[in-house]
Amino acid sequence: MLRPIGSVSLILFNVGLAFGQPATAPPAFEVASVKVNTAGTKMGRGGMGHGFDTITPSPSGISMINVSLGTVIQWAYRVQPVQVSGPGWLDVDRYDVVAKAAGAVPEDQLRQMMQTLLADRFKLVLHRESKEMRAFVVSVAKTGLKMKESTTEGDMDLQPSGKAGATIQRATIPKLAELLSGPLQAPVVDETGLTGRYDFTIDLSGVLDPTTPMGINDVIPIFVQVAQQQLGIKIDEKKMLVEMLMVDHAERIPVEN
Repeated sequence: MLRPIGSVSLILFNVGLAFGQPATAPPAFEVASVKVNTAGTKMGRGGMGHGFDTITPSPSGISMINVSLGTVIQWAYRVQPVQVSGPGWLDVDRYDVVAKAAGAVPEDQLRQMMQTLLADRFKLVLHRESKEMRAFVVSVAKTGLKMKESTTEGDMDLQPSGKAGATIQRATIPKLAELLSGPLQAPVVDETGLTGRYDFTIDLSGVLDPTTPMGINDVIPIFVQVAQQQLGIKIDEKKMLVEMLMVDHAERIPVEN
């Protein structure tokens, strides 16, 4: 409830501001299609780039095929998979989202538009919390960077390689941090200072047996070793405050197009 203000002039000034400066509507796509995907292969969050789901932004819009709602939230708010907390179906149900802006806009604005779309079509409500948790910091190893800067154009591409490996092209370090956050089950913070896109291959066949069940404490030293030896990236574990997105409400069936 508003408190009474003794000064009439101050009241008139505030009223003038209220009517003279209407609230700006959040940025939104000009047209968008959101559909439940029933044909794709279901994967957990963090499986982007394995050929089952795709996210393709362009200056005038974005296409997301066979993505989970958790993945869409992750992209829209520029956070890693472990920073989104909500019901289990966020990682299971699959959707196709195709949206176009009225004209060319920066990617940051596309992400803001996607936030508006999530609130409109999925009735998404979330809040932020800071939580102290285990995290990992990546930096360039003393032995030097071993990834090659990419000479080709296009989005990041990830292809399976051998029994336990992958070949990745045109990956930024933030994207590499995102990929590492899945197997490490913790946020990964980029402190490399690198701004380019890189090509590299990760081969875990000599240190990891895919048929042997392993806990997270078994996986961490393996990834630390491989990252330093094969990529020239150092990974240090530390406790830090991490911003979490806590999903309070979301509809499994999106509002019709």
